[in-house]
This record gives sequence, C-alpha cells and structure tokens, in this order.
Amino acid sequence: MKNKSAQGSDFLQFISEIIERPVFDSNGKIVGKCKDCIISTKRSYPVINAIVLRGPHKKDINIPWEYVNNSRSTISLNTLFENIKEYNIGERDIKLVEDVFDKQLVDVDGKKIRRINDLQVSPVNSHYRLIGVDISLKGALRRLGLEKIASSLKINLQEDYIDWKDIDVSTSRDNMFNLKLKVHKYDLKKLHPADIADIVEKLSVKDSVTILNSFDDEVAADILEEVSQENQMCLLDEIDSKKAANILNKMSPDDATDLLGCLSDSKTDNLLELMDPEESNDLKKLLQYPEDTAGGIMTTEFAAVSEELKAGEIVDKLKEMDKEAESIYYIYALSKQDNLTGVTSLKQVLFADPDKPIKEFMTKDVISVDVNKKQFDVIETIAKYNLLAVPVTDDENHLKGIVTVDDAIDLLLQSKS
Repeated sequence: MKNKSAQGSDFLQFISEIIERPVFDSNGKIVGKCKDCIISTKRSYPVINAIVLRGPHKKDINIPWEYVNNSRSTISLNTLFENIKEYNIGERDIKLVEDVFDKQLVDVDGKKIRRINDLQVSPVNSHYRLIGVDISLKGALRRLGLEKIASSLKINLQEDYIDWKDIDVSTSRDNMFNLKLKVHKYDLKKLHPADIADIVEKLSVKDSVTILNSFDDEVAADILEEVSQENQMCLLDEIDSKKAANILNKMSPDDATDLLGCLSDSKTDNLLELMDPEESNDLKKLLQYPEDTAGGIMTTEFAAVSEELKAGEIVDKLKEMDKEAESIYYIYALSKQDNLTGVTSLKQVLFADPDKPIKEFMTKDVISVDVNKKQFDVIETIAKYNLLAVPVTDDENHLKGIVTVDDAIDLLLQSKS
C-alpha cells in the first residue's frame, strides 16, 4: 500500500522523516526542532493537525499545520514565530511519536506481536494524511537513520504495512495508555487460550491486563492458567481485586491454589474473601497441603457418586456436574462413609444396563495415592498404570481429589525448564 506517486519526490512519506528536523520561521531563523505530530482519531485516515515544536528552554509548542510549509528536506513556517497561535489538543487527539511509535499490535493470524516502527503518510492538498503503519525492519532502520547504509550493503529489506483504518485506537489521550493498539480486522477471541497466553507473555503487564479484561471470567481463567507463574503473579497484582477473584473462581482448583500459594498472605486472604464461599473453602483446604505433594497438586473437581447409584442415574448426575468436574474419564464410587470403594470409566457407565448399580460393574481394586505422597511419585504412578487421572486419598481412604495426566505433564515440563 506504499504511495508510489510520492516515491522519489520531495513529498513527505513517513513521519520519521519530519521528526528531529530543524524548523525555520519565515525569516529563515531556526526556532526549534519538530518532536512530534498531532492527529485526531475521528477519521479513518486522519490528517496531521499540528506539529510539536521543541523551542528554546526545551519548551514544547503545538503549531497548527496551517503555518507549516513542509517537504522531505526542510520544515519552514509561513510566518514569524511570534505570530503563531498555538494549537489546542482536543479530546480525541493523539501524538504520533509519544502515543503510537513502538506500540504493539496483536497479529492474530500470525499469533505474534508486531511493533509499530514508523507511520506512512500521503500528501492531500496542503496537508498530509496518515494512511498506514510500518511494521517492517526497514521502518525501524529508517527511524535510526540506517536505511541508506543497509541499501548500500545490498541488504534486501522487505516492506510490511498495515492499513491505518485497520488499527483500533482508543478514543482519547486520557485512556490511550490503558488500551493497546490492535489490528481491528483480526478477532483475538477466535484464538485458543494457549495462543492468547503466548501473546500475553510478550506484552507489557498493562497491555496484558487490557486483554484479560476484554474476556469474560471463564475465558480469562483459561488464559491465565496457560501463563507462566511469574507473569500470573504480575497480572494478579494489576487486575482489579474483584475481577481477579472472579477469575480465580473459574480456574481449576489446583491451578488457583498454585497461584495463591505464591502470593503474600494478605493478598491471598483478600482474594479468598472476595471469591465465592464454596470455591474459597475448597482452595483453603488445598492450601494446607505442601506444594510438592499429591495434595498440593490435586484438583477437587472430579466425578464421584454413591456406590448404590444405578448407571442411568449416574448419567443424569454427570449432566449436572460436567461443567464442574475437570475430568470425567473416571467415575469414582463412594461408600456411605465417603470411603473410596471403586472406579469405572465413563464408557462403561454409558454402555451398562441403566438399572445396574455401579458397585456391580466397577473395579474394586482402585489404584490411588496418599495425599502426602511426593508429586514425582504420583507422576510415576500415573505413568506406570497408564492412567488419565489418579485418585488422592487420606489415611482413612476418603477421596480428597485427583491428579490428572495433563497436570503431571505440566509438572514434568516445569521441572525440565
């Protein structure tokens, strides 16, 4: 989308070409340097309304574009400096160098972060209109004054632009810094939470918080679960406490417990107080276990039913709990005293006679681990018996939780990294 008609002419092509250049008044006197350009975000392709002049004593003055005679080589004013009436910045005005240069764009198709290296303009009558964003290495070298050197070395630099109308800019300078620029034509929400987490890991904390706040609590929880623990802690410090508590409500108990265990006691207590009472109580129980034990890595979301329940009744019960249970590959059978008495697979339940009690077709020799067993011993048990999940019990054989195979894999990956 490069403006070919301007190529090779004396017309300005990029904002970087005007920045730091000396500004002359109508008498040819240097009155300062151009430090920035001001546009309004009201239009799809905004014109430059003013330049920011760094004058004597490093004082910045906003000069309306109507006073500017500009080419790629010089910036001159059509009047004396003292005759200029300063431009008043409007609510929807932004400064291109201060507010846009080096900001990050989310390229959803490429699942990566792109940086704004320069801004492309096109001459329109006596003004210049902003038409594109340069995200190329060539744009970065141009700003550093190294483009000609790269060309002389015959380095082939590719051009890469995004149309300005496809950039979603916040509506005012006041909240510009709270809203990351993003490519409007792409929909961030179509990505998998793990891919969004990869993007979040590369953004500033402020921009990452903006992304999390744009999702509902459940999706935000899925994203946060995929983020490194160090970044989780940083994000939780910046997110509104109530929003953070709502996200924790939706996270799997084991992930939420791991995160809370890394926070200060006061921060943890505050978040637990704001959470749903039932979720909060579950997490308080999990926080009692050392993090390197089965109790410290287990989740309390699992499918458990009375051993007296019939297959048809179990199916009905599973329909009610499928959104809560992290894993329903296995259904655990409990006695009246809540002792673990058996286990069966979801497949067996679905194909069993609806009137047949689970105790008649369940496996009674249950492979389980003690709540205090070391986490890598738990992983060995899962691997040895090819389990999708292993139940965790206390000294009295009460079912306390389960450790899933994906949690075991996560632990192995963490230990290697």
